Amino acid sequence: MNHLKLNKSDYYVIVPFATVLILTIILMVLIQLNYFDAHKIQSKDQIISVVATSPRSPDSSIQIGSYIDNIYNLSIDNKTFDANGWVWVTWSEKAEEFFQSRKLTPDKWLNFANQIDNWDFKLEQFHDDPIKLKNGHYRQGFKFSGHFYINDISFYKFPFETLKIPVIFELTDLNEIKTDKSIHDLYLEPDQLASGIGNYIDLTGYNTIAFNVFSKTHVYGSSFGSTIMETKPISTSQVIFQTTYKQSVNSGLLSQFLPLTIVMLLVLLSPTLSSSLWDVRLGVPPTALLTLIFLQQGYREKLPDIAYITFIDSVYNCCYFAILITFILFLWGSNKINLAPESEKALLIDKIDLIDKRFQLFIPTIMIAIIVLTWIKINYFHP
Repeated sequence: MNHLKLNKSDYYVIVPFATVLILTIILMVLIQLNYFDAHKIQSKDQIISVVATSPRSPDSSIQIGSYIDNIYNLSIDNKTFDANGWVWVTWSEKAEEFFQSRKLTPDKWLNFANQIDNWDFKLEQFHDDPIKLKNGHYRQGFKFSGHFYINDISFYKFPFETLKIPVIFELTDLNEIKTDKSIHDLYLEPDQLASGIGNYIDLTGYNTIAFNVFSKTHVYGSSFGSTIMETKPISTSQVIFQTTYKQSVNSGLLSQFLPLTIVMLLVLLSPTLSSSLWDVRLGVPPTALLTLIFLQQGYREKLPDIAYITFIDSVYNCCYFAILITFILFLWGSNKINLAPESEKALLIDKIDLIDKRFQLFIPTIMIAIIVLTWIKINYFHP
């Protein structure tokens, strides 16, 4: 048993590895806390969910519906996509009087908030002029096609991330207003029943799981120099038609986690080899490490440059630590056997093999606990 005690030669091996391991753990904790990254500037704009508290005048309501026929050309790197479909709006006679006084047509006051690249944007109206309905309301519709921006893409849960693609509409008239009444006194009300998505909405690599409509209030962080608004920021009504996609769980498990699991099983099973085969055992951790680096580079190519750690990154980091500790264990065991007298080697090998068996139970338990806690943390802070 004395041969299992740490001696001077053991410290030459363990201390450098332990120092590197501790420093690496401290570094990873600081990275998780975003210690090294500069603080992101906060926009003054606010997007506030509309809560039905007090009833609003029907004359101020503009009903809007949208049928998104196709979403395509998704670019994760640029956070953009193309979409086409239809949008229709219905408004009251009093609202029409206001539009007439301001000489505003629907294509002027209805803004595609996340639309970009005006050169390829198409907006074709159904009627030359808005039609008047029997109840006195007015109606106009458009077929649209254009390039849009996704403001919020989160890869914290990769490869099980959820992708939310919005088409956002707002009421907009930022010109200086010479009257007390403003277009921002009107509000958009979504046509929930008629709105929807078409047959060509699916994206390669994702499952289409939901279509939702949200009413929001967009409070701009500026009055845009308006003398009427003085210093009060402009607040306008907003409706979001959002299609939700999710990465296939089966695909993520088979393409990302299955190769990783097989490599780690080989590492965690390697202590089963007798410690007398120290030369074979020492070759397993470095080989597994190189394999994991190769696998990580493979999935990283599918992601844009992001400033945070994804779920699978955390899993790989946990595996790296397990491989490092396994290598330290094998290195320590091989040195012990090499320095022991021939008469005591057989007993020493048995004792080291017993330590290895305990290690095989301890390390996987710690790894599973860390991975589960990481997933819980990501779901709590980035639902």
